[in-house]
Amino acid sequence: MANFNDKFLLSFEKDFNVNYPKINSVTYKSLVNYASDLDLPIQRWYRYKEGYSIKLVDQILTKYNVKQGDLIVDPFCGSGSTLLQAKINKCNSIGFEINHFSAFLAKVKTQDYKKQDVALFIKEIANLKKVKSKQKVNIPKLSTIEQLFDNDALLYLLTLKEKINQIKSKKVSDLLMLAWLSILEESSNYRKAGNGLKFRKTIKKTIRDQEYVKNLFFKSINDIQSDLNFAVEISGKVNTSVIEDTCFNLSKYTKKNSIKGVIFSPPYANCFDYTEIYKVELWMGSFVSEYSDLKILRKKGIRSHLNGYEIESKLAVESVPELGALVNKLSSKKLWDKRIPKMVEAYFNDMFRSMTEIYNGLKKGGFCVIIVSNSAYGGVIVPTDLLLAKFAKHLGFNVSSIEVARNIITSSQQYKETEKYRGYLRESIIYLEKN
Repeated sequence: MANFNDKFLLSFEKDFNVNYPKINSVTYKSLVNYASDLDLPIQRWYRYKEGYSIKLVDQILTKYNVKQGDLIVDPFCGSGSTLLQAKINKCNSIGFEINHFSAFLAKVKTQDYKKQDVALFIKEIANLKKVKSKQKVNIPKLSTIEQLFDNDALLYLLTLKEKINQIKSKKVSDLLMLAWLSILEESSNYRKAGNGLKFRKTIKKTIRDQEYVKNLFFKSINDIQSDLNFAVEISGKVNTSVIEDTCFNLSKYTKKNSIKGVIFSPPYANCFDYTEIYKVELWMGSFVSEYSDLKILRKKGIRSHLNGYEIESKLAVESVPELGALVNKLSSKKLWDKRIPKMVEAYFNDMFRSMTEIYNGLKKGGFCVIIVSNSAYGGVIVPTDLLLAKFAKHLGFNVSSIEVARNIITSSQQYKETEKYRGYLRESIIYLEKN
């Protein structure tokens, strides 16, 4: 294993300009982390754990001298950070997102608002304060719903949801629904952790009853109300679109050579199923109503998880021979799941397909910035940043640099095996330009 990592990583990295941070610690605060945005207008409406800071987007737009009216694209737009900062900078933007909850979040944060929307929003707040729980409500079919929420909290949440859905103004209803969705995790007995949900373990148990949920809801509403004047201020100047489709179809929505820049963070090759991480929002928000709906979402996304699929193309290993060597090495290891080598190959097939669409859509002189994390399985490093950079060169991109944003931590089982290579266990920002 060690010999493979040594030979593979050292020879691979020398082909690129990799810049390491001056801080030599395992982790540190960085603009690739959403935490720095928790007090920013609009960004604070929902804490999206996989998000990155809009300050990073602003720095990138400045670096590449993006002008008013230029088109910026995010092929995996998530909570809409790239789109929001593009709007603030008066750039047109398009985001692609297959997760219905995430797409809703990005739309609500980036759509245009007027003063009359603010007035209607304030009016509806008074009506919602009068809401009392109903005993008969439509309960989602999620199998763990009774464990997720205390009964009186669940009834109150679902009664609120009914009232919000009855509001005639779509924009006001959407804003209030976002406030409602933003409190679901804190209202529940579980929390997001890793690849799903974990039961809260605290010495002093918080009583998550109706009164607790009500206070959370109106605190979220107050945050949104405080930011609406800013939302009105940045409205009506550019076009912002969120498309609920895979970026594999980018060419259907944009003209060839029309995009100034692409900024995105894709799913990482970490075996995480993001429909599982956001399943409470998906079910409670009625974005899915059957388990078959989740399967459809999984099939549309980048294959970063282990749910059943087959590899239908050899694009990845043919374009980047190093990937073939990596997959072969992983196949020889005793891993916690034998599907991991197949997942890694499928992941890069999908990423390379996405990057091809991006390259064709970019203008000459356009840029692409990718925020991504490396991973490790069985002590073998998967250098995602280097593999994506290699394929970018294959397409014709100039790989300007790979900036190491922060180091990451592996599982305790792999820590000793990978300690020597922790410089490669990192989250990086890849800067590409189309010649």
